[in-house]
Amino acid sequence: MGNNFSPETLCNHPEFHPLPADNHPLTPPIYQSVKFTVDDFGELKKIFRGEREGYFYSRASNPTLVVLERLLAQLQGTEGGRTLASGVAAITHTLLTLLKSGDRLIYFLESYGPSRAFAEVMLAKFGVEIVKLSLDDRDGIKRELAMPRTKAVLFESVTNPQLKVAPLALIHQEAKKHGVLTILDNTFAGFQSWDSWRFDLYIHSLTKYASGHGDVMGGAILGSEQLLKSMDRDLHNLGSTLDPHAAYLIQRGLKTYHLRRRAQVENSQILAEWLEKHPAVDHVVYPGLKSHPEHEWFTKHFDDTGSIIFLSLKNKQRDIEKVVTRGKLFMMTGSLGSTESLITPALFFYASDLTPEERTRAGIDPSSMRLSIGIENPKDLLADLQLILSE
Repeated sequence: MGNNFSPETLCNHPEFHPLPADNHPLTPPIYQSVKFTVDDFGELKKIFRGEREGYFYSRASNPTLVVLERLLAQLQGTEGGRTLASGVAAITHTLLTLLKSGDRLIYFLESYGPSRAFAEVMLAKFGVEIVKLSLDDRDGIKRELAMPRTKAVLFESVTNPQLKVAPLALIHQEAKKHGVLTILDNTFAGFQSWDSWRFDLYIHSLTKYASGHGDVMGGAILGSEQLLKSMDRDLHNLGSTLDPHAAYLIQRGLKTYHLRRRAQVENSQILAEWLEKHPAVDHVVYPGLKSHPEHEWFTKHFDDTGSIIFLSLKNKQRDIEKVVTRGKLFMMTGSLGSTESLITPALFFYASDLTPEERTRAGIDPSSMRLSIGIENPKDLLADLQLILSE
């Protein structure tokens, strides 16, 4: 730029130093810039029309986000992806962009709490008909998917916190038969995919296993480019774009994703087997246990059995609020999938909006707890659980 400008101007127009064509950073850079420019206005119009690759405003797209989105799509086995500021944003924005007044949405009482709340409160305001079923109601699923005006079904591969497995084959078959969009929240199962069942959209809370360290939030919508492009305008206008620095942290977290998940699953199996024999425990739900009602199916169709354990105590009168705060390692807080182990009372965190009958159907009682298992030494975790469960 030279030295012909005043200091105030120079500070706001620093010279750029592009790398030589054959010189590349090992780690993709963070494009921490809201705005991008081009030398020719005609080229800008091409970017706006989608006729060439390029960037103008980071609310619409950013190179750091694109690197992450392409990686996520590869992991999930989809054509493309879009990243947002949180997993809840990915769920709510998907529903807002795809549904209109008069459409029917099927979802499940075992679903993630914020998903239920958004469907029942917000979507109902806009005239979307909400149909709530249980995952156990196979006849109801077939019946409702065949009903006119049914636009989409929202479900989870594995539910939070009861670890029920969705009837994936049934939902896939019936939804395809009737032209219903399938929206799968795949957060608990990681980037699990199935050759026999390809769903329209996959939702991920990147806050959980993807980033893995409990220090950044993000969400992803993964699917075909045709469907994603039909959603783009509304997604941009809703404005919950992921921050570039958060995208970088998630991308960095993914480098150890498989290592972390492997350690978490190994720890979970050890702890679940121990808990199943503990005298204070009524029952343990973990897909890696043979006692899980769908253990054989799960181990056949899933790459691993996850790192979430659901359990209830024999003594239903115990003060669960004191139980979950007794540990030295298991921290009482929400979320999951990070390197440290967590514990939460299930009724307060996940079922406060359900009726007593719905709680029973969902398998949640006042003594129920959810454990998210980290990568600590399993001997230390066992000792901490012994402390937590002792009366």
